[in-house]
Amino acid sequence: MSGTRIVARLGRFAGAGALAGLLLAGGLPGTPKAGAAELPKYETAVAAELRSLVPAADYAARLESLTALAHPFDPALALPPETLARVAASPCGASIAKLIEATYRDPRSYAALTLVAAGLTPPPRHYGARSPWLGAKSADALLGRMVGYFLDWCTFLPRISGNQDNGLAYIEGVAWLYYRNKAGQDYVQGRDPADPGRPLDTGLAFTRDFSIERGRFMDDPASTKYVAEWIADPRIEIGDYPLQKASDYKSWNAFFAREITIDEKTRTIPSRPATMPLSRYPERDYIVVAPTDCIMNPLVQVLEKDGKERRRFLDNPLQRDLVLDVKGIPVSVESLLGSTPEALKKPFEGGSGVACVLMPNTYHHFHAPVNGTVRHAEIVKRGTYGYLDWPNWVPPSGNVGQPGTDFSQFQQFQRGVVIIEVHYKGAEGREKTGFVASIPVGLNTIGSVVLDPDIKPGKEVKRGYTRIGNFYYGGSLDILLFSKGLVSAAIQTRLGNQIAIFNNGTTPPVRPGGASD
Repeated sequence: MSGTRIVARLGRFAGAGALAGLLLAGGLPGTPKAGAAELPKYETAVAAELRSLVPAADYAARLESLTALAHPFDPALALPPETLARVAASPCGASIAKLIEATYRDPRSYAALTLVAAGLTPPPRHYGARSPWLGAKSADALLGRMVGYFLDWCTFLPRISGNQDNGLAYIEGVAWLYYRNKAGQDYVQGRDPADPGRPLDTGLAFTRDFSIERGRFMDDPASTKYVAEWIADPRIEIGDYPLQKASDYKSWNAFFAREITIDEKTRTIPSRPATMPLSRYPERDYIVVAPTDCIMNPLVQVLEKDGKERRRFLDNPLQRDLVLDVKGIPVSVESLLGSTPEALKKPFEGGSGVACVLMPNTYHHFHAPVNGTVRHAEIVKRGTYGYLDWPNWVPPSGNVGQPGTDFSQFQQFQRGVVIIEVHYKGAEGREKTGFVASIPVGLNTIGSVVLDPDIKPGKEVKRGYTRIGNFYYGGSLDILLFSKGLVSAAIQTRLGNQIAIFNNGTTPPVRPGGASD
């Protein structure tokens, strides 16, 4: 159904202007309100460990507001009182209540959700996944699914078994909302699906506010339930960190963003290989190291200034006529690098890059990949939802960010941008200059990307040692870009360095309601 037809349908209920007035005034008259006797008291509704996040006054005010809210067309389609009580009692209740209110009171938001429902696409058969959204054929059905899903996600705590964990369970589930669904992507990124050139803040505001509220829960002592389980798992390698007891961590995020043991005297990280440290091999100034523990793949997309679509012959002496076409979309240096000065953007045109995807069970700080000087550092404020093709981004093989992944989509995501100037000697002995960009990207419930306070222009950084920043739980990626001619688009490792790990353990299941036990 087109956006125009949906708006026309809405208008026929009372006339567009009259309907908008009724909605903004609190709904159509005559809609029955839930009785107070049907709703649980605060002490029953809010678990004791969550009461610091959901005070009694907030619960009461939220419940009163929600139960006074009327469905715009049919009272029978309204969310049931028990669902409204769950919303009022949730640490993420403010964001979810705001979503319900916007959908009921704003005709454009209701129409937008109708278009999202119409565009839902099932996961590919080979992926072996089920979408929590399929079967939701209307705005009301989809809203009901979303409310239940995000209520469960709000207090979900991941679990681990060997090298397997269920930390991405809800992140994958929400990805099916906009999988090959342009209306879904528009909705969560702040555009009106009926007219993508026109802003509509409902979905963007909801996902942003939900991420903030879930982050508060993950910062709270109530989130520590399974920290001891993670620490006890040998694949966490807790001996690499100075804090090794569950009681050392006051929240899940404190554990997730744990700092690794460093040797300040030698300026190394003992548990991580320092590939030929410059102090011992001063002539080897050409080495680039992994910025963190991650799954790494080269970017095969072309880096261009404006990101216009084009096809390109792959410069490979064995196959000079092979056409490289990653969805036909190159990565736009202009967009990805934010407000970086033009003089620092230009060297990256025609350059290369690698993607480093961090998984939930790994170290979540990122460090300097090269020796050099910081020339620019910023945080680009954007949303964190809306990647269109989850199966290609996170394939069944586990090779997240595999060649063929469309990294141009991350130009719309919240990210940091750190530009490092490097100097190295060419084969003729003459000094050369290049640039490396570290671009940490926040995904899904990553509400912010944190740069260390001292990462500012003029800061000297040491490869594999100087910490640039960190992520908290949710989903994270560090894209490294190299100025034209500086680095070939290939991962080159050394004898003795880790290239893989053996599989052991099974992914813990997630039951309805968000429990993983």
